[in-house]
Amino acid sequence: MKSKILAITAIMHKDFKLLFKDKMAVFFTFFFPLIFAFFFGSIIGGGGGASKGMKVAVTDLDNSSSSQVFVEQLKNSDALRVTITTEEKARELVRKGKLVAFILLPKGFGENYSSVFSGNVPELKVGIDPSRKAEAGYLEGALMKLGVKRFESLFSDANKMISQLDLSVEKIKKDENVPEAWKGLLSEFLPQMNQLIKKQAQDNENGKTPMFGGANGADSNPMMPLKISQQDVSVKRRGPKNAYSITIPQAIIWAIMGVVIGFAVNIVQEKRLGTVNRLSLAPISRLQIMSGKALGCFTAQLAVTSLLLTIAYFMLGVNFDIAKVLLAVVAAGICFVGIMMFFASLAKTERSVAGLTNAFLIIMGMIGGAMIPLFVMPGWMQSISNISPVKWSILALEGAIWRDFSYSEMLLPVLVLISIGVVFFALGTRLLKLEQI
Repeated sequence: MKSKILAITAIMHKDFKLLFKDKMAVFFTFFFPLIFAFFFGSIIGGGGGASKGMKVAVTDLDNSSSSQVFVEQLKNSDALRVTITTEEKARELVRKGKLVAFILLPKGFGENYSSVFSGNVPELKVGIDPSRKAEAGYLEGALMKLGVKRFESLFSDANKMISQLDLSVEKIKKDENVPEAWKGLLSEFLPQMNQLIKKQAQDNENGKTPMFGGANGADSNPMMPLKISQQDVSVKRRGPKNAYSITIPQAIIWAIMGVVIGFAVNIVQEKRLGTVNRLSLAPISRLQIMSGKALGCFTAQLAVTSLLLTIAYFMLGVNFDIAKVLLAVVAAGICFVGIMMFFASLAKTERSVAGLTNAFLIIMGMIGGAMIPLFVMPGWMQSISNISPVKWSILALEGAIWRDFSYSEMLLPVLVLISIGVVFFALGTRLLKLEQI
């Protein structure tokens, strides 16, 4: 028994060394899948985790303390990615399509922004391509959200309200365009409101009554549009954490397919050169020879898969259940070892086995989710994909990485993969009649 295991291990070790002697095979087995994962992950994820805010230019022509406060709010907004520049440069960047829009703070913006009761609405000038209606709506919403903050700031601070009311009274008295009837009404109402706020603020400082009455301060402010009590609720998300969670299973499949093609070509080459014939003269059976080659292919698959998963976990932020990933990787390995053995038994030259295996795997990859993620495929294509071992491999890997499969849910793809592998391996060893080579 020990001699049989040593014979199988020796054949596996020999095939493994042959794989690493072929630099092109090493590239397509280990490095091409990494390039695939990085490239398509970046495309799907929009840069792999970079800020998703809209790119805009901001020009502050007012350059007042209030306008500078608003510019800081723009820069701190998660909805925007702000570039501070001149008006001319901002227009040029938008015209060339490098930025989505520009935001211009004209002269007088700061005064109107800080004077809530002045009657003058602070104006922003926004430049954007008229065809980009969706972006224009998104930008308007983001700016309106920031505009509301000045009201929130004012109504939650008694001193600011007193200052604003005093300023408004002075402006009304000096403004000749305000009708006398309105001047009389406002000159009477605003000072009374000012006195009320001062009294409330004084009582608040003395610990008597909070601003606008009530026991909870700002929570009881009648000017607040809503009273919102926040509760933290943990949401269980069922979906990929990031784009790399989608592309890593695809990259693993491409790596496995590279291993399969490499080992299939190697077996046919040894058949053509007579190496397999010489092995058949040794005191080992045909099953041991094929088992050694299968073990080499399986070990290479484990190696490249482990490399990809390690990079995915530590560099790309892809989390997964180790036990379930191991189950998926082993099942996929068994499946593709069987496929490798089957196609190696059919061909007589390296070129024919490479073409045959490539054609089969690419077709299976196209309908199985190695190029287009399974969940974005149309319904009819998802039905056809059930014949592809690539589909079941990706489904098992996704189940362990982001689909949050239970072990019972993992059972179906794992059993399908193992069944395909066993059937193809049996057919391959049956067809590969060593004594006739």
